[in-house]
Parts: sequence; structure tokens; C-alpha cells
Amino acid sequence: MYRHLKRIRVIGSVVFLALLTYTIIDASFALTRIGQIVLKTQLVPSILAGAAIWLVLWLLITLTFGRVYCSSVCPLGTLQDAAARCGVWCRKGTRKYYRYAAPLNALRIPIAIAVGACLLFGFTFVVTLTDPFTLYSRIVIAIAKPMAIGLGSLGAACIVLAAVGLVAWKRGRLLCNTVCPLGGMLALISRVPVYRIDINTDKCIHCGKCEDVCKSECIDLRGGCVVDNTRCVMCMNCTAVCPNDAITLRRGKYRLSTPMMLATGNQAQCQMKNEVPTEASITSRSSALDRLDRHDSHDIIDTIDNIDAPNKSH
Repeated sequence: MYRHLKRIRVIGSVVFLALLTYTIIDASFALTRIGQIVLKTQLVPSILAGAAIWLVLWLLITLTFGRVYCSSVCPLGTLQDAAARCGVWCRKGTRKYYRYAAPLNALRIPIAIAVGACLLFGFTFVVTLTDPFTLYSRIVIAIAKPMAIGLGSLGAACIVLAAVGLVAWKRGRLLCNTVCPLGGMLALISRVPVYRIDINTDKCIHCGKCEDVCKSECIDLRGGCVVDNTRCVMCMNCTAVCPNDAITLRRGKYRLSTPMMLATGNQAQCQMKNEVPTEASITSRSSALDRLDRHDSHDIIDTIDNIDAPNKSH
């Protein structure tokens, strides 16, 4: 099911990006009903235009499912996904693709607060300067109509496009989760969504495949199988590659049903065998540990008796 959801998301984001690009290039199409709807789906322009219905809609979607906006309709987000995919193809077979990285809250939170304050007090220049849609629009217009806006603007657009692509090629959605103010604002809202990506620790075999494909670098298997929802963009990559269906979109957080000490030892054994821990295997392991403890205790007592025996004979 999750593989189909991922395909739908990818196809939908690509189609929407193409439609949005055509709307930006063709001014006459932007005046049509479809063009107006496409433009209003962009969050910052909707806020500046006073389209409260779209603001409320995206607020409800983010509170319910997290940062769907970043993976579906954000044009720079789709561009970063394409660059990240190219990076994975180029590095295939040479090393691991991604690994968990701690969030750079010292950078992303102040940026989100500063731009949010500018939006609140009407400093729209700062807002449009950092808005992903506005940046993408300038890049598209500069490339599509270079003679109309000048070669200087074309050069600046190419530099921005190359910088975004290079960072995404190497680190996936790092820009989204670090310097993008809209991403920072949505991160604050999606801190505890109703439905979230969560890991079933009873099923997880710690194969690391989810970490390999998480371009947000927000899955921490070593820290207790935790997904950072503030950075997760709901791309569904992790759910599509999990071999044991341990990662799902669910309501609330999964509660561990197996005792942690037994589960840890059993999962390490199952990781080598690539199998799922069962109740029978856990019980068998527990009995073996008990026998080992009793055996060790008898060995210690026998060793002490052998040491004391010569002393007693004297």
C-alpha cells in the first residue's frame, strides 16, 4: 500500500510542478480559473493575498498529516527531491545514502521566527525574498525569458539553482529543514500531528534501509527508533522500503509490547538471521539466560571452595 502512496505522491508532485511552471511562464493561463487555483495553493502568496481559506486548509492538513505541503506542492521541494534522486543514483553501490543528523534548531528556529515576525508586521520584501515559490518563480522567468529581465538576473538564478541542487544532491532536504522559513514554520505546527510516521519497535529488525532513503535525515534507529516529525516531509520513502512493515502511518505513537532487554537481544539475533522476533524465541532466549546465570553462579562458588580448601587443611 505504501509503495502505491509513494508513487501517487511522486507523480502528483511532478505533474503539479509542471502545471505551476506553465502558469508562471504563461501570463494568460495564470488568469484562468485553473491558473488561479494553482497559484493559490502556494502558502505565502495566499497569506499575502488574504486568501484565508487556503491558509486554514493547509493549517488543518499540517496538523493532521504533518508537512505534506513540503512534499507535494512546494516547487523547490520537488526540485530538491529530483536532485537528491540523482545523487542517490550517482552514489549507488559506493556508500550509504543518508544517515540520521541532529536538527540545526539554533539556525532554523530563529530564521522562522524572524521571517514570521516580518510577515506579521508587513515587511513583505523579506518574506518574498525567502519564500520558496517566489525564488522558484524568479528562476523560471530568468531561464524562460532571459532577454526580458537581463543576463545578470539569469546568472543569479543559475547560481541559486545550482546551489539548491548541489546541497540536495548531497544532503537531501537539508535546506528545507535548516534555512527555509516556511519549512521552519510548518515544523512548529507539525510537531505532534494526528497521523504520523512511526516505527513498530517489535517488528523493526534494524536493517537500516529506512535511514538510507530518508532524505530529511530524521530517522534515528540508534536513539530508540525515533522519527523527528518536525523534519519529516511525508515522502513515504521509508514506508516503501521497510522489509518487515515496521514503519507505518498511524495515529499516535506505538507502545512497546516486548520487554526492552529481551527485545534488544532477540532483535540482534534476528538481524543476523533476517527474521522477525516471536514470542517463542523470546521465551527460549529468556530460559537460556536463566540457565547461563545459574551455571555462572555455580562456577563462582566452586572456584571459591577450591581457593579456601588449602587454608582449611592447615
